[in-house]
Amino acid sequence: MFRVLGGVIMGELLLELDTRDIIEDNSPVNIKIVNNTHDNLRYKILTGKDGIWETLREFEKGNEFIWNPKEDGEYMIMVQGRKENSTKPFDYKVTQSVNVKRRVDGLQNEINKDEIKEEKLIKGIYLNKDVFNVGEKAELKVDSNNENIMYRYFISGKNGWQLIKDYTLENKLNYTINESGQFEFLIECKKTSSTNTADDYATVIFTSKEFVKPEIINFINLSEKLIVNSELTFEVEANFEDERTALYKFVKISPDGSRTCIQDFSSNRIVTFKEFKEGRYKLLCLIRDMYSNKEFDDRAVMVYDIKPYEPLQLRSFTTDLSSPQEKGEVIEVKAVIDGGSDILYRFKIDGEISEDTGYTRNSTLKWNAKKEGNYRITLWAKDESFIGDYEVESKLDYKIEKKVKKPIKITELIFDRDKTPIINEVIKLRVSADGGTDLKYSFLIIKDGKTIESIDFGSNNWVEFIPNEKGNYQLDVRVKDKYSTKEYDVHTVLNFKVREYAEGKIDHILVPAKEYFLVGDDIDIEVIVQNTRQVKVKYVTKVNGQVVEETDYVKNKRFKVTPKCPGKYTIDIFARNIKCKEGFDSRREVRFYVSEALPITDTKISASDKVFKINEEINFSTKCEGGSRVCYEYYIMINGNWSLVQKYSRKSYYSFRPYVPGKYKVLVLTKSYYKKCAYEDYDTFEFKVE
Repeated sequence: MFRVLGGVIMGELLLELDTRDIIEDNSPVNIKIVNNTHDNLRYKILTGKDGIWETLREFEKGNEFIWNPKEDGEYMIMVQGRKENSTKPFDYKVTQSVNVKRRVDGLQNEINKDEIKEEKLIKGIYLNKDVFNVGEKAELKVDSNNENIMYRYFISGKNGWQLIKDYTLENKLNYTINESGQFEFLIECKKTSSTNTADDYATVIFTSKEFVKPEIINFINLSEKLIVNSELTFEVEANFEDERTALYKFVKISPDGSRTCIQDFSSNRIVTFKEFKEGRYKLLCLIRDMYSNKEFDDRAVMVYDIKPYEPLQLRSFTTDLSSPQEKGEVIEVKAVIDGGSDILYRFKIDGEISEDTGYTRNSTLKWNAKKEGNYRITLWAKDESFIGDYEVESKLDYKIEKKVKKPIKITELIFDRDKTPIINEVIKLRVSADGGTDLKYSFLIIKDGKTIESIDFGSNNWVEFIPNEKGNYQLDVRVKDKYSTKEYDVHTVLNFKVREYAEGKIDHILVPAKEYFLVGDDIDIEVIVQNTRQVKVKYVTKVNGQVVEETDYVKNKRFKVTPKCPGKYTIDIFARNIKCKEGFDSRREVRFYVSEALPITDTKISASDKVFKINEEINFSTKCEGGSRVCYEYYIMINGNWSLVQKYSRKSYYSFRPYVPGKYKVLVLTKSYYKKCAYEDYDTFEFKVE
């Protein structure tokens, strides 16, 4: 006999079947499709039996079809509807389950289905959720009235009914949801002694929805300098749900187009590396949810130019003794240059006696003027890697006279501040000089190349001034004899930088001297900073890399943490002066682990040992059912960061040797070799190394 057992409607398609109690061999069954969608559809018709699907008809307009079942048993009829010009595999779907019975020698060969239903084997089906996120596990349990029952499990997908697990005595199924949409589990069961295809069946419908994909919102360059052999640091900021974990992958694209993986998928969102050649580079960041079935969910590119060194900039080119000087004096010629990687200096003296030092790394020249006359001192400077003659050039005219008396020399400059000069605070400089008969002193205060204050020659060998603006300053100290007719006999220039405030510097962080912390412990942290009253501190608490608490900048230098859950805790401490408007002056961090009494582990990943110790190898192995040529991919979380340690391969095991104590976590992703998805199933294992 041929009976309709049940149907599932997806969209607005219905099936009408011409059913009869007794069906002769190859008797036709009329299938009619009722379209309530108001769309012009083409229909594809399939039948499934014992997990094997057969296409009866490809997409055509006709809504009626005659089917001749060739074997008895339970069938699933599926019709897929597709709109005209649609690019989807199908837009609507409807399924119905039917049972086919045969007449043998004019007699009914099998028990009436109504009689089978009198002894219902499935009492109930329990599903842990009705709505899942992609990546979550569906936990299915079948409650039966009989112990000697075998079960097999199907799921309805975009390609029809798919067999998950063939007949087994297990009444539980764990299935990882890998795509979004509306789905249905079909559970068929029969007694172990039964010869029927199925003695009972039941279905349960559930919905899977996409999680909010992580999105990159900022790609920040934290590097101080973009030059060769300098440390480069880049940070990515992203939006994603608090309860989910985002993984980041960084790929560098060199000027020649070659690609280098800086970091494979990991929860670390900051990368640091160096470039050893100049040129234009690109840094590609790929982000994906840990359980995403895509290669990546979002990406961003940072373009940066690497220079061989910072451009050379001449700060000053001076002599310690002003022109003219007497024959026989030793004159120090000094150059101050910013920038470059490895600066070379060359001094050329043209006059009565010419000299040329050639390129050296010495920025000063001791010149012994042996003959009177007019001279020109030329400075050339360049970086060692520069190919040309010079990058910086400067010249001085100098006169040497006959020796008459002891020359004047500046012997010492005493700067009274041992800290950074601050605006609106007094700066005092004292000068020591010898030679001459009666020395007079003059001071010029210069900012950004302009003289902002001038003190004429007098007897005072010291100067005080109060800067009212931040920036780069120069103090030109000039000394001459009372009877000298020169502008000055000797001078020197002091370069210094004035800031708005004294930076808040963290000297020490005091943490309780305990070997470990437990959930509920009060952990007091004290910050020792300079200029305590002028400094505010900000505390950012992270658990396993996620920010859970963030304070404003406060004056309190003590902070209490009471952990509510185990894991790796990081306290980022930022200090800044109360006058600081943006960012921070200094940063330190404190890391510690918070443990529970007993960790929870999953048994699907098995370990070779029960006790884990430092420097002893641990072997993990994974077993799974189903699939074809199963591949395994392992991640491990160390100190709160996930790292990919073994890419997909046929190896079901992974060996690891820990070198530091603490909590670790291993994640294994499994998928069949032919699957074009990120994973099909997963499991995790947590352990503690002592």
